[in-house]
Order: sequence, then structure tokens, then C-alpha cells
Amino acid sequence: MNIILSIIVCAYNRQDLLPLCLQSLAEQTLDRDLFEVLVVNNNSTDGTQEISESFTARYDNFRVVVEKRQGLSHARNRGWREALGDFVAYLDDDARASLDWCERILKAFQTVSPPPVAVGGEIHPFYEMVPPAWFTDEFEIRTWGTTAGFLEPPRARYGFSGSNMAFRKTILKEFGGFCEEYGMEGHTARMGEDAEFFSRVYDKQPWFWYDPAILVHHWAPAKIMKISSRFCRAFRSGEAIARMQKRRLSLSTVLTGSAEIILLIVKIPFSLTKASGGFKTQVVKKVQDIGFILGSLYGANPRHS
Repeated sequence: MNIILSIIVCAYNRQDLLPLCLQSLAEQTLDRDLFEVLVVNNNSTDGTQEISESFTARYDNFRVVVEKRQGLSHARNRGWREALGDFVAYLDDDARASLDWCERILKAFQTVSPPPVAVGGEIHPFYEMVPPAWFTDEFEIRTWGTTAGFLEPPRARYGFSGSNMAFRKTILKEFGGFCEEYGMEGHTARMGEDAEFFSRVYDKQPWFWYDPAILVHHWAPAKIMKISSRFCRAFRSGEAIARMQKRRLSLSTVLTGSAEIILLIVKIPFSLTKASGGFKTQVVKKVQDIGFILGSLYGANPRHS
């Protein structure tokens, strides 16, 4: 075997979805001698270990390690440190990679000029249940457009979503990997470990290559179809961004945030005239925006830093 690419799957109590994830990697078009799949079991209490071992028994390029320190950032860092490849890609344990996912990632690293330090692509949802009428795929699709190319500012700074991102291993080593103050911890919702890492890298090496054909399908559970859940996710995102940017709460930030929220509320009736989506869809979008702003204010409070 000549391992060039390492795929890291950080797993925590996903026994129902993990087999779909691992099977999608077992069926990749890339020569199996060129890549490995490393499952990082982050203290799972279900059948995660047994499922992982069933794949290692069938495929000689699969292996599994146990990371005792709880948290997604700990698991991701364990993954790249254990990786044998020159390039390290991450796929969530509740996601499925397209058949040529590995092949396209490797090709991008090897052929694009200037050489990218990170590669990523689109993420589309697959649903636990049929979404309600107001729910749109737009809520869950992660895209940077229909054309391949380097990410451009201002969005470039925060890179790709964590379920579809790959790096040169030298970059992970140089920048010390993911900050362990961010990221999911068991079932506790914390966000931002991927965006925080991209932000640090961006200041020195902003070469993040995007190709929409590098496609992943990510599980969308029923709970995300609740408006309260969408608000909470937006709130946590805003909180994480504020912490990353080291914002501090002041009268001006409170006034600005309040003005933005009032403006969003005022705009809601005018959403009725928009062609894209019904009234409730537009309201939910505004609720998410308000959640993000409130999260930003919360994250800027030194007591919560």
C-alpha cells in the first residue's frame, strides 16, 4: 500500500448511520492502496466500535482508534496525528461521500496551481423525514457556487464546513490542528472548530480550493425542522464567530445589534412579496438571522468567553 490520502471519520454514538458512511468510503473509485479510512471512536457507548471493527475486518485500508478525551476537536486532532497520508480529509459519521469523492480531493491537491492548502466541496442533505412545506433545502445545503475555484473573501476566511474538508497534513501540523475550546462535546452543541482553524490558516496561506463536484450528503434529522432548533443553531454560530473574532460587548455593538434585529423584524411583512419561498419560510430565515445576531452579542460578553 502507498497511502497518500487519509480519511478521518470522528464517530460518537452513530451506530445507525455509521455503516452508511463507511460503506460509501469502501465503494470509492480511488485505488484502495492509495487511501486509508481511520475511524476515531470518541468514547461511544453504542455499537460504534463493533461496526468499525467489522469494516476493518473486511477492508485492509480501514482501521479504528479510540480517543478518550471527549470532544470533536480532540477526535479530529487525534485523526490527523494518526494519519499516514500526506493529505487528510474529514467526513462526518452521519454523512455519505459521493463515489468519486476521494479521487476528486486527491486530484485537486495534485493538479491545481497554486497548490491548495485545503480542499472542499458541496454538502447536500438527506432527510430523516419528509420536511414540512415551509422547509427548503437551502437551509441545509452548503455551497460556494457552481464553479470550481479558490474561495474569495469575505467568505473565504472561514473555509469549508467540517463534513467535507481536506487539508495538507503539513498545514495541520504547522498550525497545531483544531482549537479544543470549540466543537461538539458529546451531545453538547458547540460550534466553530473548523471555522476557527480556517481563519488562522487564512491569514498566512489563503489557498482554499472549492469544487462543487466534491459532493457529500449529510443526514438531516427531524429536530432541525423545528423553528426553535434553527434559531439555536444560528445562535451558536453567531456566538462562535464572536469568540473567534475576539469581539467585546460595548454600547455600540448592542445598539448596532438591536438596530439590525429591528430592521429584520420590520422586513418580515415585505417577505410576502418575494417569489422564493412562502411566508413562513421567509420568517424562519429572519428568525435565523436574529438568532445569529443575538449569538454574536452573547459571544462578545467577556463573561461567556
